[in-house]
Amino acid sequence: MKTKLSILIGLLVSAALLYFAFRNVDFRKLCVIYGGVNNIFIIPIAAVIMLELFLRGLRWKLLLDPGARHPFRGIKPQVDTALAVSPAVRVWDAFRLETAGLALNNILPLRLGEIMRGTSGAGFFQIPMMTVFATILVERALDTIVLFALFAAAAGLGGVTGGLGAYSGYFWTLLGGLAAVIAALIFIDEITAQRFFSGFFGKFPRVKKGLANLALGIKAFHSFKTGCAVIALAILQWLLDALNFYLVALAFGIEGVINLYKCVVVLFTTAMAASIPGVPGYFGNFEFAVARVLNTWGVADEVGFAFAAYIHMLTYLIVTVLGLIFVYQMGQSLGKVWAQFRGKTAVR
Repeated sequence: MKTKLSILIGLLVSAALLYFAFRNVDFRKLCVIYGGVNNIFIIPIAAVIMLELFLRGLRWKLLLDPGARHPFRGIKPQVDTALAVSPAVRVWDAFRLETAGLALNNILPLRLGEIMRGTSGAGFFQIPMMTVFATILVERALDTIVLFALFAAAAGLGGVTGGLGAYSGYFWTLLGGLAAVIAALIFIDEITAQRFFSGFFGKFPRVKKGLANLALGIKAFHSFKTGCAVIALAILQWLLDALNFYLVALAFGIEGVINLYKCVVVLFTTAMAASIPGVPGYFGNFEFAVARVLNTWGVADEVGFAFAAYIHMLTYLIVTVLGLIFVYQMGQSLGKVWAQFRGKTAVR
C-alpha cells in the first residue's frame, strides 16, 4: 500500500507540474521553434553525456576500491557471471552498473535502479552490501555538496540565481548536515575506538561490524590524493552537465541569454526538481522547473519549454537505451528487478 501510494503521489505531482509547464505554450509556435533547432549539436551533446557517465563510473570505482581490497571472509558472489570472480573493481564494470542503475531509475519507480546497483555491485565486486550502499550514499551527498558549491559560485561570479536565492538558508543547512554526516563516516574508526564508545560497541559487536562495513564506503577519503580525485571527478561531472545545457542553448540560438553561469543555475534547478516526488524520469518536474527559471531571464514560455523538453528527452533516451543494454548484458531485466523488489516488500 505504501509503495502504491508513493507511486500515485509521484504521478499526481508530475502531472500537475507538466500541466503548469504546458498551459501557456502555443503548440504552433513550439513546432516552429523545433523546426529552427540546429540538430548537429546532438553529436557533441551525446559525446558529453557518454563522458559524464564514464566519469561517474570512475568516481564510483575509486569509492569502491578500499572495500574490494579489504580482506573480508565468507563473501559469496550473488550472481553467476564472469564478473563475480574479479578480485578488484574495474572502471568498465562500475561504468556499466552506474549507467544501468540510472536507466532503471528512468523507468521503474522508487529509484529501484539504485537498489539494483547496490545489490548487483556487492555480488560483482564481492564487497559487503552495506559498503556498496554506503558508496552510493556518499555519491549522493557529495553530488549535493558539489552542486550547491557550483551554484553559489555561479550566482556570485555571474550575478544570477534564477529566483533560488531566497532559499539560501535552507541550502546552507542542508549542506552543513551532509558535510557533518560525511565527516562522521570518514572518522568512524577513530570514533568507535574512543573509550566512551568502545564499551558500548563491545556489547554490540554486530553494530560495530556494520559500522565498519559502512565506513569502508567512504574510506577512499582517508587518502588525500584519492579524496581529491573523487571530488574533482564530481565537479567535472556536473560541469559537463552544465556544458550540455549550453550546447542546447547554442542549438536553439539563445546562447546570448543563457551563458555558462546560468547553465549551472539551470542544472542546480533540475537537481532540486528531481528531489520532488515524481514519475520515473521526472517528466513534468524537469520541464516546469527549467521553463520557470528561463522565464525569469526573459525567455518566452514556448522557447523555455522546448529547451527543457529537448535536453530532457535527449539525455533520457541516451542514458536509458545504453543502460538497458547493460542491464540485459548482466543477466537482469526490468521484470526481474521489479519482481525482486515486490518479493522483498511482500516478505516484510
